[in-house]
Amino acid sequence: MTRLLVFPHSHFCEKARWALDHHGVAHTPVAILPGVHMITVRRYGPGTSVPVLIDGGNAIQGSDRILDHLERQHPGTPLLPEAPEARAQCLALEREMERDLGVTLRSILYHRLLAYPDFIRYCFTYPLPRARQLAFTLMYPALRRKIHEVYVGSDAAVAAARERFDAAMTRLSARVGESPYLVGDRFSRADLSVAAMLSLLVMPPEHPMPWPQIPDPEIRALVDAYAGHPVCAWVREQYRTHRHRAPAAAARPA
Repeated sequence: MTRLLVFPHSHFCEKARWALDHHGVAHTPVAILPGVHMITVRRYGPGTSVPVLIDGGNAIQGSDRILDHLERQHPGTPLLPEAPEARAQCLALEREMERDLGVTLRSILYHRLLAYPDFIRYCFTYPLPRARQLAFTLMYPALRRKIHEVYVGSDAAVAAARERFDAAMTRLSARVGESPYLVGDRFSRADLSVAAMLSLLVMPPEHPMPWPQIPDPEIRALVDAYAGHPVCAWVREQYRTHRHRAPAAAARPA
């Protein structure tokens, strides 16, 4: 049985889930409890990050490596262009936008939303049994400090992240106006990756996780400010057109 260890809300986990669904790989997303996840994840890889794909005797850690693995295993449903130049462009854009959209958006959101423990508990534990949700609540003070240390840092770091994020969205807006796809004339892993990175901002209904109401007024204002942005409209279209989920795609508890 193919399993994918995830945090349900994570945009990097969504990237891996979407790629598995794109390639038609039957799998079970397995939601794991943060904090204690380090014990689980280290059974399969050297780091503590998710997603982790457990595919037969293989364990692949990290969304980029998972997509590389799937590309090799399922050449009939490629997400990379054939032409070397287009392939290099696709991978370069993927890396750039993961850094300038995915990493920055995570910092921006955690900076405000860590103050709302019920919201954060839902994002990490919505498919988990009540006992594990309670465990998350008990661990949350320590988890909050660690998440802030790793992903937020200082107010100045968040302000710089917001500048990089806004600049990347401006760069992309010209690109999505030229073609339905970021590289070439068909859906690629650049499109999948960028759309997944922005899923936390756009909150598309096709995403496997039911989105909760955002409790923070500043983050609601950010979502509203970008609602009509051409890149967010493009993300919604990519989800409507290409996010075809397998019937059992909801994350299950570990």
